[in-house]
Amino acid sequence: MATGAQPREHATAQALPRRARWWRFLVRGLLFLIVLLVVLAAGAVWWGYSQCRKALAQLDGSIGVSGLQARVEVKRDARGVPHLRAKSLDDLMFAQGYVTAQDRLWQMDLSRRLAFGELAEVFGEAALRFDVENRPLGFRQAAERAVQEMDPDSRRLLAAYANGVNEFISTHRDRLPIEFRLVRYQPRPWQEIDCLGVALNMSKFLSTTWPDKLMRERIRSKLSPELYADLFPDHSPLDHPVAESMGTVASGPAWREQVVPQGGIVPAKAAGQIQMDSRLRGNDGGFHPAAPAYGNVLAAAGFGVLPPDSIPGSNNWVVSGAHTQSGKPLLANDPHLSHSVPSVWYMIHLQAPDLNVSGVSLPGLPLVVIGHNQRIAWGMTNTAPDVQDLYSESFNLSEPNKYLHNGVWVDAEVRDEVIKVHNQRDLRLTVKTTRHGPVISHEGNRDLALQWTTLQPHAVRFPFLKIDRAENWPQFTDALRDFTGPMQNFVYADVDGNIGFYAAGWVPIRASDDGTFPSIGSTDDHDWTGYIPFESLPHAYNPPGGIIATANGRVVPDDYPYFITHNWDASYRTARIFQLLESKNSLTVPDMLRIQTDIHTLQDEWLAKQLLAASHTRPPASADAQYALTLLGNWDGEARADSAATLVSEVTRHALLDRIVQPKLGDDLSGYRWPMSTIFLQTVLEHQWTRWLPPGDADFNATLMASLEDAVQRIPALVGSHRHDDWQWGKTIPLTFQHRLSNNIPLFGRFLNIGPVPQAGTGSTVKQTTPTLGPSMRMVVDFSNFDASVENITLGESEEFLSPYYKDQFDAWYNGRSFPMLFSDAAVESGTTHLLVLEPRQPR
Repeated sequence: MATGAQPREHATAQALPRRARWWRFLVRGLLFLIVLLVVLAAGAVWWGYSQCRKALAQLDGSIGVSGLQARVEVKRDARGVPHLRAKSLDDLMFAQGYVTAQDRLWQMDLSRRLAFGELAEVFGEAALRFDVENRPLGFRQAAERAVQEMDPDSRRLLAAYANGVNEFISTHRDRLPIEFRLVRYQPRPWQEIDCLGVALNMSKFLSTTWPDKLMRERIRSKLSPELYADLFPDHSPLDHPVAESMGTVASGPAWREQVVPQGGIVPAKAAGQIQMDSRLRGNDGGFHPAAPAYGNVLAAAGFGVLPPDSIPGSNNWVVSGAHTQSGKPLLANDPHLSHSVPSVWYMIHLQAPDLNVSGVSLPGLPLVVIGHNQRIAWGMTNTAPDVQDLYSESFNLSEPNKYLHNGVWVDAEVRDEVIKVHNQRDLRLTVKTTRHGPVISHEGNRDLALQWTTLQPHAVRFPFLKIDRAENWPQFTDALRDFTGPMQNFVYADVDGNIGFYAAGWVPIRASDDGTFPSIGSTDDHDWTGYIPFESLPHAYNPPGGIIATANGRVVPDDYPYFITHNWDASYRTARIFQLLESKNSLTVPDMLRIQTDIHTLQDEWLAKQLLAASHTRPPASADAQYALTLLGNWDGEARADSAATLVSEVTRHALLDRIVQPKLGDDLSGYRWPMSTIFLQTVLEHQWTRWLPPGDADFNATLMASLEDAVQRIPALVGSHRHDDWQWGKTIPLTFQHRLSNNIPLFGRFLNIGPVPQAGTGSTVKQTTPTLGPSMRMVVDFSNFDASVENITLGESEEFLSPYYKDQFDAWYNGRSFPMLFSDAAVESGTTHLLVLEPRQPR
């Protein structure tokens, strides 16, 4: 052995301690890393918790604020609803802005960013499509113009509200909602135009019909006129028009008078055609509408993405004292909107000299939108009029900023828009507008301009002070003259026992046709010539039956001389509401709540009867289909969450529509979406229209059974099981109120979200139920005792998840209960749980 050499055994013995030391070092390092991560995670949780605690609204004591002339009391009840009492209207509006910002500042900021196309500035490219969709509409320009057009008193109230919001922002820079810190930006000051931006969002949500025109155009190109007409019924056997007939409402030439504000229809000064950035192109190179990639952001703003088979709905009704236990009217309203965290509405009670009103407001917009004062109450549902038309404009190929009008090339209005995108380069748009409005789409060889009542001069108004102050029917209807839209079915009641209805809003009169399809824009042949005169809008006052109810169905009789829309709802909800109201004479507030939460489905009940009748001549082959028929035969028509029969009927209805329509329209069905599609099916089956009989089906009984067989094969995938016990309708439409941060912080998001929970009801029940849309609030006003009235929203008054008012109303909303709508001084005083005084602070 060479000198200095060590035996192999000795070298191995020395290597073992070195390995052991290495493993000990590695284990210690891993343990240290784990401990460090735990400490960091705990620190992050503690930091987040402390920041959220700092952002909670101060509910008690006093706060000195700049901008008030006198002290304002803010009394909150057990639900955190603020009851504001001020000595002047200006102070009241200031306090409303301040208090709303306490609870909903982040929602307010999202809402204005949505309106003005500024989401991508903070959320990056994921939100870019929403900005590109909104920016060409020119909502900022419309709001700025509206502020200039506004009367001084209204503008002063908007300014006072904005000052209140800004006082909160400026004094809480280090205590803002945690979302501002996580997204790393500070909200800019609130302006009067931001209030109107909130209103414009709602207008867009409730009145966007132009995609339907393209859908109908595509389908018309595939079908004969007879088949096309079959697919789009606009009358239903269940219709219950509540407007008085033409002969009763008006007489003489005034009925047909065409009113054109400001001497004519003036082109909206909006944005238009987009020169597309690669970030906005799909694989086919075309422009695509906003996808729900950032749907929870929109939901937080109160305007989520709707499922394909859902439309914004609502219910309202009013009954005279002849139908109530007290002998006084009862008025009920439950608007159906996208579910959101926080809730769309903010409940509030406002009191100052000459104003005492309670109800719901839109965060960011002053005053009360739906509610009651000391003498009247009102509720709203969407009339859904057709107030948008598309025009195919002819642009000059050599001079692309000129378009053709009556044989003359005229200049389009052109401007450049810049959309800021977080961590990305800015997106620059070239936008155009024609005399009709913004050019919003480029399809093949045509540019489509959008004419929309909302974009017209003088179309964005602020009527809610007059509405909130109205004391009788003449004053209320006079206030509605300034309500330009989106057109709403207002129901009304007053302390004198009167009830009424008015469908208020601007609805265009067209020179020819009805705007169902895109029109040629190069001539005046299809232009708007005015709006339906206010006196000729659908209305009724103290009808003989003593009941008025609207639920988005047709409100006008057949002799109504103006076109409002083809897009009425199928009236299943309307029919059921009348059925329930007419079944009892001594109605009470609890009765109204039971009707609002009714889940009897007339639509599916009809189909169940058709299937059972067809099975007698065409018995089903499979055991699953036979089991399904047994369920339908024993069903009471109630769409409970655990109902298997509801699931069978709903899935079969979709399968039946597919089976009948697909042979004519192809596999994609051309995007066919129509609120009266079930009325189409009803008519086909009842009249045995063999032109719609699917190839290979001997008769429609065979079609029904084949659809049932198809449906029972679809159900296992929907419920995730082949067991009949798992056939439960409510599990296929789970509801989740999704917090705006839940996608960014998945584990934390599970804590922030509410749900998923199964649901009862369907899209056609009085309690309209879908995974993303439903009753956004419920209100019942009792004229025998205002303090016996009830009101609740979906979740709670606060957007801060650590607040006791974050989701304290959810359980009651979900289970059909409600809370007292405190109004009298005595009731508010006894129900006060927190008292905050806003004191004037002298400037330093």
